[in-house]
Amino acid sequence: MSALRRRHIPSYYNRNFMDKFQILQQRSMHVDEYRQKIELLIMRARIIGEGAITIPRFLNGLNLDIRDRVETLPYRDSNDLMQMCIKVEQQNSRKSF
Repeated sequence: MSALRRRHIPSYYNRNFMDKFQILQQRSMHVDEYRQKIELLIMRARIIGEGAITIPRFLNGLNLDIRDRVETLPYRDSNDLMQMCIKVEQQNSRKSF
């Protein structure tokens, strides 16, 4: 599979996905939509190793109101972090009503 990939996929293909991964921001997306996009880019860019790269990148792309509340909380893994982000997002939406 890797020989086929090297032969038919241009060298800039992974680099384009890595660039998109680096600049992705949550903005108007829900946390779950943002998570799905970041996971898709991780797969396409073929990034290996969850904690060292993906969790800090996920946090940096979150909206500030969510990031500020979640950064200080302890979490075990990316799923735990996701659940906290969703809870904070739901709390923020309740406050806005």
